[in-house]
Amino acid sequence: MTRKAVLWTAVGAGIAAVAVILFLSSGFRLFAILTPSMGQAAPVGTLVVTHPAESYQAGDIISFERVSRVFTHRIVAVGPEGITTKGDLNGANDPLPTKASSVIGKAVWIAPGLGWVLRGLPWLLLGGVIVWLLSLIGRRDHVRRWVIRLSGWTLVVALVAVWLRPWINIDMLGFTPADAGGGVTMHVVNTGLFPLDANGTRLFSGQDAVVHVTEQNSAGFYTMAPEPALDLWQRIALLLVCLIPLAASFLVRPEGSAAAVVRDEDTSRPKRRRLLIGAVVVAVVVSVAAVNQTIAYGSYAAKIENTKNKAGSNSFFTCQRAVSSLGTAGTYFAYALGTARTTSQFETDLAGNGTSRRGRYSTDAAVNPNIACTRDSPTRSVDFSGKCLAVYNATAVPAANAATFSLEAWFRTGTKSNGKIIGFGSLNTTGEGQYDRHIYIDPNGRVVFGVYPGEVKTVSTPDTTYADNQWHHVVATLTPTAGATVGQRLYVDGELVDSAPTVTTAESYAGYWKVGCGNLSGWHNGRSTTVYNGPSYFTGQLQFAAVYTVALTADQVKEHFKAGDF
Repeated sequence: MTRKAVLWTAVGAGIAAVAVILFLSSGFRLFAILTPSMGQAAPVGTLVVTHPAESYQAGDIISFERVSRVFTHRIVAVGPEGITTKGDLNGANDPLPTKASSVIGKAVWIAPGLGWVLRGLPWLLLGGVIVWLLSLIGRRDHVRRWVIRLSGWTLVVALVAVWLRPWINIDMLGFTPADAGGGVTMHVVNTGLFPLDANGTRLFSGQDAVVHVTEQNSAGFYTMAPEPALDLWQRIALLLVCLIPLAASFLVRPEGSAAAVVRDEDTSRPKRRRLLIGAVVVAVVVSVAAVNQTIAYGSYAAKIENTKNKAGSNSFFTCQRAVSSLGTAGTYFAYALGTARTTSQFETDLAGNGTSRRGRYSTDAAVNPNIACTRDSPTRSVDFSGKCLAVYNATAVPAANAATFSLEAWFRTGTKSNGKIIGFGSLNTTGEGQYDRHIYIDPNGRVVFGVYPGEVKTVSTPDTTYADNQWHHVVATLTPTAGATVGQRLYVDGELVDSAPTVTTAESYAGYWKVGCGNLSGWHNGRSTTVYNGPSYFTGQLQFAAVYTVALTADQVKEHFKAGDF
């Protein structure tokens, strides 16, 4: 590269950097749409440019932040509690209103397709620089260097395209058993740039439809393999794109003066021929790769697991994302439950606290395929029947570090008077002398949350039994901090069922958090003074247990519940 070329490249990069700084400092933001919730208004791969507005009204498309993620949805209402939003293809409004402070801006420009460029640009630039540097290695003439550059850049573009899948792709929003004719009905949406044929229905980018699928493979999965449905002009455009390296090859000339070029015309012809052959080969490879990628990634498989639609507007679509969302700053531990099997294996802390917060079983654990969080993997829970999961750390948790907390778990049981789901105790085994901050099931099937600030303090669900062999989500919080979450609070299935705002402390002692067992001697049934005489261990299945060092808000609890609930 000549000094002049280097200079112009540096000048161009500087101008681009200044333009980006001015653009961002003016309040503009760029976002690439990654999910199909906005349908044809902003298909997957759309570039959305937003800017803060003085006011927002129904119909506006806005980008807003929630739980460290950015969503782009349409406003359906503006009220005193905040802004209600909804994805155009979602079956319901977003579960929680959006506060004005969380709004990043209103969409001022929506450019379908350019989001793919935004997502791929860093990798294209990196790959382009690497190919350029590789072409400078060794003693090669001008023509050979350009053969490497054209071939390498084409390969970079092809690899990025195969990774991002911008051309032809499909996603499923939900499925149900077909009312007639067997099979299933799939609610699908085209998430690629080009139109496709889904079992006879032509779908453009962002367009959705319900299609009847009867083809089934040997594993019991209903499969649908959509085909490209390109118009003639689209096929021609795709072919021209694939032939760009060939066209570029005609622009390459041997280095030197015009006279030298004439004199060396005969000797340069073999080099030109190699360049042309290389470019043609690359163009053919790219064309074949594009076609294969179109067909291979167009296939889609789904298995009937339930009859409820999976389209939603949750902040978290898996329980693992929910329980790990606060990270190390707000989570003492979070376990999927089911990944470990024996006392020599460990449950990984999903929040990222490292090996010091791993959990281990006191006895070997049995797993169960019946699960609460059906979008998570692995698809298993743990059968608890006299088994105790203790947090594996070298020292006990200091009393001061357990003053404010939240407990969370998914549970399923058919047994009343059931024992402890999760709690705190002075030993990391059973038989401890101090024990509170726990959730258990009493003889009436009620969920009870208790602390001991010098005396037993419990809150509980109403008389409705939760020992019904159905999965339920429970969260218990305690904090002395003033505000909406102050005191002792119990949530079941996303709703606040009982609270005691004046109970703001628990017993002060160093101890261990445990899942599935712990002493309950002397504790009460529900809010009564009747003594609980049941077992100390839980019988049933548990999945996704977590202890937080903060008190979850009602909004956070509801979002965690919706991560596992359809």
